[in-house]
Amino acid sequence: MLNPDGVSRGYYRLDTLAYNLNRFYLNPQRTEHPTIWATKKIVVQQHEFKNLFMFVDFHAHASKKAGFMFGNHLTDVNK
Repeated sequence: MLNPDGVSRGYYRLDTLAYNLNRFYLNPQRTEHPTIWATKKIVVQQHEFKNLFMFVDFHAHASKKAGFMFGNHLTDVNK
């Protein structure tokens, strides 16, 4: 869980600084989004070391039933 401080206060997406952490995956700041920053850093590091086979984001939606899934963003499908 990447948002325990927010969840403990009853927030679904916001942390205690009122940031929706789902909006900061592309460019997290270490001081403002430390859990997202650290998670992204370790995933990229493991990828660089060739230790990452895949990662899965288990995610729920606050107002929709059932589940959904996101996949990798492929910039060049021929690689």
